[in-house]
Amino acid sequence: MKRIFTKALCLVCAGALALSLAACGGKADSAASSTASSSALGSASDYDYQNFNYSDGLDEKGYWEGIRALDYVTLPEDFASVAIKRSDVEPTSEEVEEQISDLLSQYSSTEHITDRAAADGDTVNINYVGSVNNVEFTGGSAENYDLTLGSGTFIDGFEDGLIGKKIGDTVDLNLTFPEDYSSTDLAGKEVVFTVKINSVKRAPKLTDELAAEISNNEYKTAEAYNNYIKEDLENTKKENQHNQELNDLVALAYQNATVNDYPQEMIDYQLEQVTSYYKSYADQYGMEYADFLEQQVGMTEEEFVKKMTETVKQSLGQEMVLRAIAETEGVEISDEKFQEKASKYAAQMGSTDVDAFISQYGKSTIMASILQDEAVEILEKNAVVKNADGTLAETTAETETETASK
Repeated sequence: MKRIFTKALCLVCAGALALSLAACGGKADSAASSTASSSALGSASDYDYQNFNYSDGLDEKGYWEGIRALDYVTLPEDFASVAIKRSDVEPTSEEVEEQISDLLSQYSSTEHITDRAAADGDTVNINYVGSVNNVEFTGGSAENYDLTLGSGTFIDGFEDGLIGKKIGDTVDLNLTFPEDYSSTDLAGKEVVFTVKINSVKRAPKLTDELAAEISNNEYKTAEAYNNYIKEDLENTKKENQHNQELNDLVALAYQNATVNDYPQEMIDYQLEQVTSYYKSYADQYGMEYADFLEQQVGMTEEEFVKKMTETVKQSLGQEMVLRAIAETEGVEISDEKFQEKASKYAAQMGSTDVDAFISQYGKSTIMASILQDEAVEILEKNAVVKNADGTLAETTAETETETASK
């Protein structure tokens, strides 16, 4: 089962997270202090990033040398008893139809409509120009754009305003951008879109012949293929639901615990990972590190360290809570468990050579990730999960335990 906490190994993901938060001005955890910029890391040039060792500071069991998370974290007595709700994963008929329609449009010719007006579910090819106060705005115009009506791609009223219109029609749509629109310059403003419909088309209906064509004869009938799509969507929803449940469990465990302080060594370690990531990128572009930060992140080195310290503390808080749980439960990793998890981590990161993967990241780093995974599993096994209707649900951990015991 794929776990969410392999971030100690996934340096690229950590760097991408840092960039997105820096660029978006992500809100730091409330526990981040105003002295964030006074990290012992200092300037990013103070260490040899090219020879960065992922396992520095970790013992062979994956715990931090000389650091107990429980010295910094206070867990509630019932820390493992977390209640979460589970949403319904049964695919709707509309979702199944949409998935099949998308596939049909890829694998077979679409039907061009000439004898009727555009309807919900049709794909219209349009030219459009958007203007606010009679002035066209950047990104508000396009030609020969394919838009599926009912897809929710455009703001409310745009797609509905084209239903019932025919090829060659030009219509002015008087709309309003949502208050929470991504562009603050347009949020809440009235807009007029002048739209011309060039063509109307629709994916063909699923037949036995098309089902066989799309599935390479694996499914001979439209009904069989429809059932396959429904099952596939349900499995995808279940996987997404499970990952969300794990995220929710960790977030709630962190919320219920108290992080009293942060070990400076752990802050410096994660800052070094992020900085190492960006310095390697600067090298790839043949740029000085400071210039790379200025151009790509829009920060000086000092500003970057300050922002990343806040971001690191936010993620570090959850890691420390998980480590505190592992310490409380006395989690130890067997050789068999290590090999099993290392193989899974390697596969998740696209590596087929497990030994090389272990050599690259170090056994201690992999052990540290396993400890966090084990803590998440403790939360999952003890969680109170309720269905949408309020009834108790069977957790994934319970299902796996029952399967393993058969």
